[in-house]
Amino acid sequence: MRLPISKWKSCLIITVLILLLSTLLGCSFIAVNSTPVVDGQPDTSKYVKLSMLLMGPSSTEAIEGYRYMVEELNNNVKTKINTNVEVTFIPFQEAGTEYPLIFSSKESYDIIYTGDQGQPGYFSLAANEIFMPLDELLSIYAKDIWAKTDVDRWDDVKYDGRIYGVPFGRDEYRCNGYIYRGDLLQKYEMEPIVSLDSMESYMDTILIQDPELTPIEMDERQAIKLYDMLIDLHQTWIPAPGLPQSSLYIVAKSKDNITDILHPAFSSEFMDFAEKMKEWADKQYWGEDVLMESSSGHWDILKVASIFDNLSGHVDGSVGLGSSEDQTDYDIKFYCFGEDNNKIIKYGAAKNVLGISAKSGNGERALMLLDYIIGNKDYYELLSYGFEGPIIFDTDLGDMAEHYKNIALDDPYGKFDFDSSSAAEIIEDLQRVNSQYGIPILLGKAGDPRTAVNRYREELTKAGIQSLLDTIKAQLDDH
Repeated sequence: MRLPISKWKSCLIITVLILLLSTLLGCSFIAVNSTPVVDGQPDTSKYVKLSMLLMGPSSTEAIEGYRYMVEELNNNVKTKINTNVEVTFIPFQEAGTEYPLIFSSKESYDIIYTGDQGQPGYFSLAANEIFMPLDELLSIYAKDIWAKTDVDRWDDVKYDGRIYGVPFGRDEYRCNGYIYRGDLLQKYEMEPIVSLDSMESYMDTILIQDPELTPIEMDERQAIKLYDMLIDLHQTWIPAPGLPQSSLYIVAKSKDNITDILHPAFSSEFMDFAEKMKEWADKQYWGEDVLMESSSGHWDILKVASIFDNLSGHVDGSVGLGSSEDQTDYDIKFYCFGEDNNKIIKYGAAKNVLGISAKSGNGERALMLLDYIIGNKDYYELLSYGFEGPIIFDTDLGDMAEHYKNIALDDPYGKFDFDSSSAAEIIEDLQRVNSQYGIPILLGKAGDPRTAVNRYREELTKAGIQSLLDTIKAQLDDH
């Protein structure tokens, strides 16, 4: 049935009026979910409860400490932006299995920590529209973040020309090495540490001269730092995608040929390293029960003579010293594993990102929350999962960190984001094998090194390491 001309004209006039009214209202009122813009300002009159998933500590004691921080945060943001947040920590060692489950199960959340080295990675998640595009919202709901974040960092987190996450933290560098007490060098008239041999000389001296000190801070999680040392001391190897770097990861044979990849366990260098780690364990550079121990996450220089770590983490404050003593009394020194081989890598800003779920009904308020947290040093630790304690601000180390920034090379894998979906089960199996067979080898607790490495290789083969390598190579060739 056709409408009479008079009624048709009336409908047209009403439609035009509605459109005109919408346009006029748009000048002062933008209806965006629960946080519209009214008279140029976000309207937070509606209370919003957010959920945030972060990587963090697994110990009950550490989580208790963060609980009080979250309570205080909630008191403040309730007043500031009429919002509260429930924070859930995914333990570091469980991230490799938990993160794929979170995204495959469509778990509900507003904000989640992610990164280009995760499984799945940030760019893969952005490609699959898991996160909300933020380009049109940042300047309205996260003004401080938008203004204070460098343009190149925003470029780093763009996928297909759009921003899908908020980068946080400073520029990060793969600057792994050995942090030790220079005052002990002077006390026992030793030369500065510049090699594996001089490290051993230092630790041997500690065992004899200061038996109350443990030579190296070590536990099962810290064992990956030993693996980092193996990789960085090698003349050409660099980390490659495929397995998370919290596990025994894959490497490219050189930065100039990133499609030629391998698992180091199948190399002669790894076999030699296994024998060296057995020697270190037998000397008791770390505790006999190292597989059962759990370190505090920071270095107590009154009890331990050295640690393996990334220097930039100590200088920028993500890792602290456990001792309350004046650190300048100990003349902290650093030996960088990758410098001689020109393998210090600058990571892109997509290494640490906060994504907002595309299914969140409160994305704008989530941005306001992040704007408040990132702009407030008292709560920033919540995101960066730092540890309490003094930071290494020693002048020499600060200058050294600047030096490494100046000589670092850009990550050769850039924005390549390995799509792990077709190999998810293989990756899970390989991580289990790495944990069950690889970690004890690194800690010298797997018995005869040659027998242990051969068994480890067999288990990696059965778990599908070659299939994973083939998948990575195919994606690299298509990149």
